[in-house]
Amino acid sequence: MKGKDLYFHHVEHSKVQSSSKQTLWVSLIITLIFTIVEFVGGLKANSLALLSDSFHMLSDVLALGLSMIAVFFASKSSTKKLTFGYLRLEIIAAFLNGLALIVISIGIMYEGIMRIIQPETIESGLMLLISILGLIVNMILTFILVRSLKKENNINIQSALWHFFGDLLNSIGVIIAVILIHFTGLNIIDPIVSILISLILLNGGYKIIKNALYILLESVPKEFDTDEIIKSIKKVEGVIDVHEFHLWSITTNHNSLSAHIVLDNKNIQRAYIIINQISKLLKEEYGLEHVTLQIENIQLNNLNENYFEQFK
Repeated sequence: MKGKDLYFHHVEHSKVQSSSKQTLWVSLIITLIFTIVEFVGGLKANSLALLSDSFHMLSDVLALGLSMIAVFFASKSSTKKLTFGYLRLEIIAAFLNGLALIVISIGIMYEGIMRIIQPETIESGLMLLISILGLIVNMILTFILVRSLKKENNINIQSALWHFFGDLLNSIGVIIAVILIHFTGLNIIDPIVSILISLILLNGGYKIIKNALYILLESVPKEFDTDEIIKSIKKVEGVIDVHEFHLWSITTNHNSLSAHIVLDNKNIQRAYIIINQISKLLKEEYGLEHVTLQIENIQLNNLNENYFEQFK
């Protein structure tokens, strides 16, 4: 067989994510500025909804910083000690971001319950002004993140998007709360709205942790059907069975597959050709580039056992 007909592959265990880096930098600067504005405004207006959102925005700043560190290290090449590079840092960062969302949402719920028990007066005018400002800022940030996600699929951008989606809902909720307080005079609406929003944040945090945990547990990525892939491999001439099949992700869009391929006796001489055919199939049909395949054959295994028996 000619060299050009053979299928070779090599996958770098690193990710170049220029769009994600730029998005995170812009989001970080905008978020940091508005966090300060909202915190000061929340203190002056005595609004739990604004204060809780400012703390959530502060967690966004920390989450974005953590994501930026993860993206930076993910672009570094693998080493002798870290053969998969630093790609898993992305998933760990996302897991921590999701955990932060859950902790914050529980804290907001607690404060909301305390405010319901002991209602406090708020300055609705300032509360409305800052919440409208927050709505505009979060709409801009959400747009930036969605646009970036279309270019580069990154779990940290996804987690950041959940953070800002929660902020966007919070801003809408605060505006609704101010209008209701203005017409009803019931300050209790402020903590009730913040509790409802915290439930949405809790759900977002759960989803991020769930996705990150599945990757950390090396489960099969949801876009793949293992039965279908195994059937496709078995259709290759000479293949009679597939076992020790494993399919997992190191990080988003970086999948790996390993399997033992059992060949019949007639095709054992074509083992290397068959392996190349399977590798090409997995890349073209399923987008799987990082593939490790081991050949097995009953007759060959028996020969190996007999060969080593003479040295005992």
